Amino acid sequence: MLRLNPYRIGFRTIKTAVGMALGVIVAKALGLDNFASSAILVVLCIKHTKVHSVQAIISRFVSCIMILILGSIIFQLLGQHAIVLGLIVLLFIPLAVMFNVQEGVVTSCVILLHVFNAKTIDLDLFINEVLLLIVGLGIAFLMNIIMPSLDGSLDEYKEQVERQITQVFKAFHNYCQEYNKELNLDPLFKRIESTVSSAKSLAFRDVKNHFVRNENAYYYYFDMRETQLELLQRMQKLLQQIQTNDAILDQIAELFEEVSNNVNSNDYTFLRLHSLYEIRLELDELALPETHEALLTRASIIQLLNELEEYLNIKSQFGSLKMHHDVKAS
Repeated sequence: MLRLNPYRIGFRTIKTAVGMALGVIVAKALGLDNFASSAILVVLCIKHTKVHSVQAIISRFVSCIMILILGSIIFQLLGQHAIVLGLIVLLFIPLAVMFNVQEGVVTSCVILLHVFNAKTIDLDLFINEVLLLIVGLGIAFLMNIIMPSLDGSLDEYKEQVERQITQVFKAFHNYCQEYNKELNLDPLFKRIESTVSSAKSLAFRDVKNHFVRNENAYYYYFDMRETQLELLQRMQKLLQQIQTNDAILDQIAELFEEVSNNVNSNDYTFLRLHSLYEIRLELDELALPETHEALLTRASIIQLLNELEEYLNIKSQFGSLKMHHDVKAS
């Protein structure tokens, strides 16, 4: 049975439809031959990002001028025959690859067909085709300048990651109080990894929507969270190695709870580090473990504090997203 895929009309679809209509209207108003082809040029140059759009437009313009000159010369020498048409394409494609404008091959073939079907190959034809290119590619450029801001989506990803990390620390807090229960956060870690990966892709796309900016504070933020995720996974393994009720576990549980309540804030990171150092000092004053299980538990706790310290230092060095954005902009 035939299944229809759900589809939502996106911003790019709207831009493509509007751009095609404008291309035909403008080209027809200018009295250009083959005016409908301007719509094809618009479709081929509508891209996801501004930078990619400009690259595509330049590539297509250069390749179209190349094929226009090459086709005009060869058709006049050998005649406008199908075999000659194939010969021109055979020569042109390697040439386009050599000049790194192969992205414009399809567009160039449209222009080549105009020359092939022309009754006379003269200056008027050349001017007509150049104007078609200017209209089609120019409207595509204008359509691509209109790009919706991705900040809202990136903020949603940020909040989602912070909620997920909060869940992790709450689970750590609960486990320190009841260490004999099962602790398996691997499904949650996979969701965090998936969220961070999607967010970094979107942040990178946002970079390509700016001509003068090659960095994105959001990208650095999610990269920081990705590093912290590795530490959280190591912390889980260390918690799973706890076999006895160490006297310091209650204080570590409190510290985990404090961190869980301030995942989205950098203002209190130094306070969390201070609490961690106090726990270390108290740990040094505790009596040495008397059993093998207690010794393994103490060793796991010491390493756990090291991992948590690194987690907090990473966040402290990054600062808040707003501060990081200001630093990169300055």
